[in-house]
Amino acid sequence: MIAQNIPKISVILPVFNVDTNIRQCLDSIKTQTLAEIEVIIVNDCSTDMSGNICEEYALKDKRFHVIGNEINIGQGLSRNKGIDQAKGEYIGFVDPDDWIDNDYYERLYKAAKANQSDITKTEQILINSEGIKERQPKQNRSIKNGIKNKIPLFLLFCYEHCTAIYKRELLVKNDIKYPNIRNAEDDIFLLQLTYYANSISIISDTYYYYRQHSSSTVSIREIPYYKSILNCFDLKIDFLNTHEMEKKYYEAAFQYVYHTVNKSIDEIALKPGLYDFEDEYVKEAILILKKYKYKEDLLKTFCKGFKGDEELEIQIKKGNTYKIYIVLSKLKSAFGKFFKPSYKTNPHE
Repeated sequence: MIAQNIPKISVILPVFNVDTNIRQCLDSIKTQTLAEIEVIIVNDCSTDMSGNICEEYALKDKRFHVIGNEINIGQGLSRNKGIDQAKGEYIGFVDPDDWIDNDYYERLYKAAKANQSDITKTEQILINSEGIKERQPKQNRSIKNGIKNKIPLFLLFCYEHCTAIYKRELLVKNDIKYPNIRNAEDDIFLLQLTYYANSISIISDTYYYYRQHSSSTVSIREIPYYKSILNCFDLKIDFLNTHEMEKKYYEAAFQYVYHTVNKSIDEIALKPGLYDFEDEYVKEAILILKKYKYKEDLLKTFCKGFKGDEELEIQIKKGNTYKIYIVLSKLKSAFGKFFKPSYKTNPHE
């Protein structure tokens, strides 16, 4: 039985320079129909009025608490500070540009308790720069279908981390935290969490509203963003290599993250002034690629589908990994088809 003084849900918000939108976010949390929540705001050295606004809410509502970072540490590490402070039975995350329906946490919590789920998830609605709303049910459908087909959860729930609540005990027991990278930190968080989770419930009709705008860390695609994608690739391969799973699932998880890296290489090639960085990026990707657990199959995997290409066969015989990559990169249409994940988990496909 949960003690009365323990919040049902700890809601964690990393905050940095979002004074334009943060009131809408905080109001949507303050008016939740589930009253037994705590709200942990981590102010990551905002230089606008965001910090003052957060303090204002904390003064008026004792459920709101503000932690101030001494230096800017980014979203992931700020969320980790919130996790360390959280006392709730479950933990949820909201980004300060976004907002949620008034019954959001009540419905998630009721479903979690009814099903005794480690994770309970709902849907996201995307709000573009023109204010147009678009429901995004694809991920939840994929999760439901995948579970029916007995596919592991870590291959199914790979994004939309703010659309769910997570049993705090699961995070604490397995020391699940966000990594110290600029972007894609939620990918690593979800990989860890879904690997250890035993159950998930999916609900609908209450929504997380994700505001998409040009100044977000995901939208600004320059060198720091692409380096984060490589960092994520590296961390994921390390996790896959050190955790037990069937080979087919290892390969599927690898293909998912590799698809993102290859897509990044395509994007970099189209950006003026990044020619030297493209060469560096490919070389770093290859170094990470060499960590692939089933090394005896790596060149076979590359070669499959390209037997008629003499240049590729020559480079394989020489063992020249870099040249192999370049050859494969020239064969974009076939390459893309081959490396499409066996389990459809990529939101961009």
